Amino acid sequence: MWRRLEERVSGLCSVLTGLTVVYWAQSVNGMGNISMVKRTVDRLLRGYDIRLRPDFGGSPVTVGMSIHIASIDMISEVNMDYTITMYFQQGWRDKRLSYTAIPLNLTLDNRVADQLWLPDTYFLNDKKSFLHGVTVKNRMIRLHPDGTVLYGLRITTTAACMMDLRRYPLDQQNCTLEIESYGYTTDDIVFYWKGGDTAVTGVDNLELPQFTIVELRLVSKEVVFATGSYPRLSLSFRIKRNIGYFILQTYMPSILITILSWVSFWINYDASAARVALGVTTVLTMTTINTHLRETLPKIPYVKAIDIYLMGCFVFVFLALLEYAFVNYIFFGKAPTQHTKPLGKASTNADWGSFPNTGIDVHGNILLSTLELTEEVLPSELASSVSNSRNSVMSFDSSGIQFRRVGSRDGLEPTPRERKRDRELTKSRLHQRSSKLKLRIPHLMDVSAIDKWSRVVFPITFGFFNIIYWLYYVH
Repeated sequence: MWRRLEERVSGLCSVLTGLTVVYWAQSVNGMGNISMVKRTVDRLLRGYDIRLRPDFGGSPVTVGMSIHIASIDMISEVNMDYTITMYFQQGWRDKRLSYTAIPLNLTLDNRVADQLWLPDTYFLNDKKSFLHGVTVKNRMIRLHPDGTVLYGLRITTTAACMMDLRRYPLDQQNCTLEIESYGYTTDDIVFYWKGGDTAVTGVDNLELPQFTIVELRLVSKEVVFATGSYPRLSLSFRIKRNIGYFILQTYMPSILITILSWVSFWINYDASAARVALGVTTVLTMTTINTHLRETLPKIPYVKAIDIYLMGCFVFVFLALLEYAFVNYIFFGKAPTQHTKPLGKASTNADWGSFPNTGIDVHGNILLSTLELTEEVLPSELASSVSNSRNSVMSFDSSGIQFRRVGSRDGLEPTPRERKRDRELTKSRLHQRSSKLKLRIPHLMDVSAIDKWSRVVFPITFGFFNIIYWLYYVH
């Protein structure tokens, strides 16, 4: 029994001893790896001259580039630019940084990048850029055993994008990101897209509020300046503007305001206050919509598609207001001017007997019920024509129209002399007004016909305008 116990204890001690040896060996190996990496990095940086490019004096350095687009934050028509956040990677081979001591890729602290040669890459159409620095500078440096260097940055840049807004907001724009070497010519450095057409990623995951990316192109070329030929990479993407926002905010309100201006065609022609107020309100509303739109766009010299549409709606609204001005002129202005007979001897010498059925009651009221008019005269219009004196009273009932002069003594019967004087005065006044009462007033059907034609012509014309506009600009 004691023998078995001693064998178990002995086995346990052997296992513990083995584990201790393995742990010590790994610790020594880890310390050795760290020491080896440290010596390797020190050797690589010792005597390294960042002022000279790799293979200086020999073949040009080939720099491969790739981009992962994180987001396109804003596309501004006013400033003609866009803001993009991206992960920008560059890779090249520097034989001075090759090593064989350890078969591992070395990802070093971002501060090591300040001690290595880097391509003088810049964005040609950049307006403002910055390197993200939270919590540390967002850049990466990685070394490969064969001397390949991978340099990555997280950058947000605002780049210029020249836009043609003639078809705005039914337009498509082409924005680019131009990458170029600032100082090194093609004799020293060559750029290329690493991975070909797959060098730019992340586009499929982008969500833009007003645009849709319809095409992406990668271009490599050389540009020649007075100082030499320089390599350039171009990332070009075509964006199409989404029309939904403008349908709800601009087009639909303009259409509804235009249709609202046609309501005046169904309002009676003599309701001047209602029709003028409606016309002026719609005109001012269209002006406000147009002004608000101009504030969100740059001051460009050419006409945009939305300007044509808003101007067309404004013209229809303004013509609806002018239509009532024409109706008002035909009814109240033109006819009286053309058919008014001159007042003078012809009217003053008119015989009072031309009104054969005109009677005067015992109170001095003159009955005009049988007064001959060439057209229908409303009581309100007759009152405005006859009773212009503050001492005259016009009344209308089933028996006829009465014109009565108020007595000089309130509550007392006029004397025969006063009654005779009032009678002569009234005859003289009616004598002078007779020509005005016989004016030819145009047929109400003539005026109503203008409104009836407008109810048909305006909607049909506006419909044709919309068909032509949308067919031209959408296609």
